[in-house]
Amino acid sequence: MKNGRLLSLLLFSLCASPLPTTAQDQRCPHFSGAVKNRVEKQAHWLISESLQKHVARRSNVFGLLVAFEQCHVLSSRLLSEEDMMVVEGPFFEADGVPLKSLVGRYQGTWMMAVAPTKAAGKMPDANLLEITNHKWTLLHRDEKGDTRVLATGKY
Repeated sequence: MKNGRLLSLLLFSLCASPLPTTAQDQRCPHFSGAVKNRVEKQAHWLISESLQKHVARRSNVFGLLVAFEQCHVLSSRLLSEEDMMVVEGPFFEADGVPLKSLVGRYQGTWMMAVAPTKAAGKMPDANLLEITNHKWTLLHRDEKGDTRVLATGKY
C-alpha cells in the first residue's frame, strides 16, 4: 500500500481516541461554483452519488461512514490546504457494534478507519477504506499489521 504513513497515523490515532460522542444528523451541503470545482479536484468522492452505494453493498459500516462524511467533511477541516490531515470521525453503531472512526487525507488519497469503542468489541471484517479519485478499496488490517484487500471498485 503506497500510503503507509497515513495508514499508520490513522490506526495509531484510532487506538488512542477518546470516549465516544454522538454524531448528529444534519443536512448535506450542495456544492456549486468555485466550491464544487475545488471539492471535485481535492475530493471527487464527496460529490459522488454512487460511491456510498457501491461501498455499502460490501460493508454496511463504511456505507454509513461515507454517507456521514459526505455531509460533514466541510466542518472537519479535511479540505484545508495542508498536505496531510487526519481528524476524528463520528462515533456510531453498525450491526450492533459501537464504533469509533478516523478520516485522513494524504495528497490525493483518502483513508477511513474504524475500530470498536471497547477493547473487547468485535472488529468489523473491513476496518479500512482507501479512496482515490475514482477507485475505492476495502481492507482488513489485523493486529499483526497484515493487510488484505476485501473488495475494490470504481465510482
